Amino acid sequence: MSKRPMLPSLLQKIDDKLLRNKPGVWAARTHLVLYFTMAFALILSALCYFVFFDAKQYSHVGAWNTFVVMIAMVGFVFWMIFLLRFNVFKRFGHWSAADGLRDFGLYFISIGAMVAVCFVPSAVETLRANQQFGNEEIVNDINELNINACRLEYNMLPLVWEPDTCRVVDTLPVVVYSDSGVQYESVDGEETTDVAMPMPVNKINTIDTAGLRNKLNNADSVIKLNDSTYVFYECPTYMFVGAYNSDKYSKVKVMNSADIYNSVLKNYQKPDRAALLKRMLELRNKYGVDDRNYYGNYYDNNQETSYEARIKQKYDFGRISNGVNNVVQKKYEWTENWPIYLRIFYYATLLITLLVFIFRHTKAKTFFLSVLTAVLLTILTGLIMVLSYGQKDISLLSFIIVYYAVFLILAVSVFKTNVRTAVQGIGLNLFLFMTPFIPLVIVSLYLEIQQRNLFNNPEMDRSYYDSHLYYLTAEIAGSVILFILLQPLFKKLYRKWFAAPEE
Repeated sequence: MSKRPMLPSLLQKIDDKLLRNKPGVWAARTHLVLYFTMAFALILSALCYFVFFDAKQYSHVGAWNTFVVMIAMVGFVFWMIFLLRFNVFKRFGHWSAADGLRDFGLYFISIGAMVAVCFVPSAVETLRANQQFGNEEIVNDINELNINACRLEYNMLPLVWEPDTCRVVDTLPVVVYSDSGVQYESVDGEETTDVAMPMPVNKINTIDTAGLRNKLNNADSVIKLNDSTYVFYECPTYMFVGAYNSDKYSKVKVMNSADIYNSVLKNYQKPDRAALLKRMLELRNKYGVDDRNYYGNYYDNNQETSYEARIKQKYDFGRISNGVNNVVQKKYEWTENWPIYLRIFYYATLLITLLVFIFRHTKAKTFFLSVLTAVLLTILTGLIMVLSYGQKDISLLSFIIVYYAVFLILAVSVFKTNVRTAVQGIGLNLFLFMTPFIPLVIVSLYLEIQQRNLFNNPEMDRSYYDSHLYYLTAEIAGSVILFILLQPLFKKLYRKWFAAPEE
């Protein structure tokens, strides 16, 4: 039994058994790839766990990802060196009915393991942020910071809510700008006024029903004077610290300015300033972090500076906001973006697996000619798109479908040929490579045509359709089609092409 360094005895026995009984499975070295990637992932996770000790600091996960990608590329090269040593297919070894699916699956698992390691730093960073800060904890601290600032600086705050009187009409007038002023035209196109002076402060604004719904949803307070006239009141800003989506996954919600006014400022009571200042210092130490371009505190005591800027400068809310935003971004990075990460993982793994599978089942010369053909077609198509006018997206997608049809014809012609030609090999390689993406191309073309028709024909039915569902269905369909055709079609085509004599 052969001895491999750094392998436990159990894995040594598995490796020797596969070599004796399953040479095709052994040649993929998937068991060794999984062992070494898992060991590397554990070491990397432990290292990142100690490096990402402070979630409020700015993220350096990009540098870590670059480092891990480079390590994964080195591992991929070593795996390819061992993979290319022995090829049952090219040596006309014993083939079974499911060898194509088996080989593709083993390559996919091996490459997927190496790709998955690249996501470890980001995952550990999110884990550390969730360990250090709770969802409700952040929201409560944001509310406390804003409320304490309002209580400490009550005399600086504006307390008058600005009114906005609006009259609801069925259709808004058309506004046309001219040299003499602003011309307001009625619906039938007749000019009604021509003014060059600013509108009065206590003007009544005109809105349509859609604008009314929007204002009703976002207004701090509203008074309905009659069926067509409303007075909307906008509360002054009392929020000095916050972060996007900070309360999206929290039962406690961030208090807006109106909430702070009603709970604290409306019935204001003088606070214990010493206790509040002490608490503000604790929260500043908890969240405060220097900006990358930070050169020290700067306090502008200019009386003309807005109350918001003066309060933010006085209590160092700039540094606190930086820390809060960093924590929230790290905490919810995977919750928000896991579909993107999943697609990056899947398509990176799928693309590399397709290339490896093609390389293992064709001649090296034909493989690189296929890559060259794909590059030349991409350049040629891009040049045509640049020089053409009109519906470029539809034209590009149509070109891809035409290319796929040509590659399909070349690939199927392998069944009727008695010699091995490079043109057929190139067509077969590109036919296989494009197959899982064709449903996505067809769906994209369909949606582009639908969008173009809606744009050109406003009277068409504009019933809502979920484009995301269309794309997801196409992605799943592409994978299923590849899985179904891999063994009965592609494997047989490659065997027939490879076994034929060269022309």
